Amino acid sequence: MKKQMKNSKRAIQTLAFALAVGCSISAASASVTYQVNNGGLESFNVAIDGNPINGALAGGIQINKVSGDASMPSSYVTVCTDIEGTVYLGQQYTFNTPVTPFSGQSGLNPTWGDGSNDGSAAEAIQNAAHLFCAYGNLTSTGMSGTTTYMAALQLAVWAALYDTTVSGTVTGTRFTVSGGDAVAIALASSWLLGLDGNYGLTGYLLYPSQGREVNADGEPPQELLIVPPAVPEPTTIIAGALLLLPFGGSTLRILRKKWMA
Repeated sequence: MKKQMKNSKRAIQTLAFALAVGCSISAASASVTYQVNNGGLESFNVAIDGNPINGALAGGIQINKVSGDASMPSSYVTVCTDIEGTVYLGQQYTFNTPVTPFSGQSGLNPTWGDGSNDGSAAEAIQNAAHLFCAYGNLTSTGMSGTTTYMAALQLAVWAALYDTTVSGTVTGTRFTVSGGDAVAIALASSWLLGLDGNYGLTGYLLYPSQGREVNADGEPPQELLIVPPAVPEPTTIIAGALLLLPFGGSTLRILRKKWMA
């Protein structure tokens, strides 16, 4: 009997450790698939680096989870970052999880900053993250507001990402708006005044795990801004599993517990 108990304890110890390692690996390489829907969009005529994009949709992008990482929200309203990337309404896209820190990224198409390659992308990221946090009316399901309000936020985020200079001010000329909801355009412009690119924010993105091949136009899927759900770090998961080891003899009690990743 003692030998059986000893073997059972050893088996539970091995199981607990395997679960911990498995959960940490899963957390590092998970993904989530969302369907993209209209969360409050308006049409604008814009341009980036002198290239016109007429009828560009700006405003709330609603994403509804189809499958994947259980820790991610089932529905979320947000804005995108990449003016020349594409997400099609009604199409499904897969994104990496855990979500990607905004800081240190450079943009998918085109790259962020005022185009002078002077490091202005770092300040641009800070301004965009600040706009999203300060004016997004954020909850666990993302941003909210009227269609005009959410369109203004998308325009402001684009302007911040492409017109912020290394000094942190939004005075560049890469991104321009020539037509659309005048109220949204004016509101976006008012939010850009006084930005300095220095807010100490991390900011997070849903970063697409698929490439250009997923879109019919050959453009990469857009990155989406998000406030990540609170999830335990892999080291915390491992530590929690190791706490089970002294109780390895209580085989049935441990096996009946629901493992939380």
